[in-house]
Amino acid sequence: MTSRNTTTRKPRSWRRHNGGFTLIEVLVTIVVVSVGLLGLAGLQINGLRANMSSETRSKATLLANDIVERMRANLTGVDANAYNNIIVNVENCAAPAARLCGNTSAGDAVNCTAPEMAAFDRWVWGCGTAAAGVKKSGVTNLLPNGTASVTCNDDPCLPGSPHTVTVSWNELSPTDGAATPQTIRLVVIP
Repeated sequence: MTSRNTTTRKPRSWRRHNGGFTLIEVLVTIVVVSVGLLGLAGLQINGLRANMSSETRSKATLLANDIVERMRANLTGVDANAYNNIIVNVENCAAPAARLCGNTSAGDAVNCTAPEMAAFDRWVWGCGTAAAGVKKSGVTNLLPNGTASVTCNDDPCLPGSPHTVTVSWNELSPTDGAATPQTIRLVVIP
């Protein structure tokens, strides 16, 4: 008696096709993963640019508020038009203020007149001061291509007239990286 094998074998062609991925499937997977990674990298770059934009806008807002607070602290200087027509740019930062009114060790802070204090405020606000080991501050140093101005809204400028504080800088566009001018304006009523 011969025994007969009742199990059936599957054709060889079926085993050959089920053995693993083909080269085309691997290439398609690599392309899909690559596109996904490129999209993720683009998203990361746009997020970094947006973060830099918000940091610069925050600095500009803080700098605008800085001169407003300096004006409120020196109302006599505001009434004497010492803060009118202030223009801050890199060229105006070549020569420091005549008196460093913040130098309390020499007693200058007590002896400064209101216009001298306004000149000192313009210098510190626009150009910044650098102590040893401290990064220089001011509109021209903290903002890319930063400029600023303070102007009286009335002509003639009278005591109590409102002033406009303008802070401008260049910001990189998140889409093409081109520099776009940005501006913040505050109206101050002393």
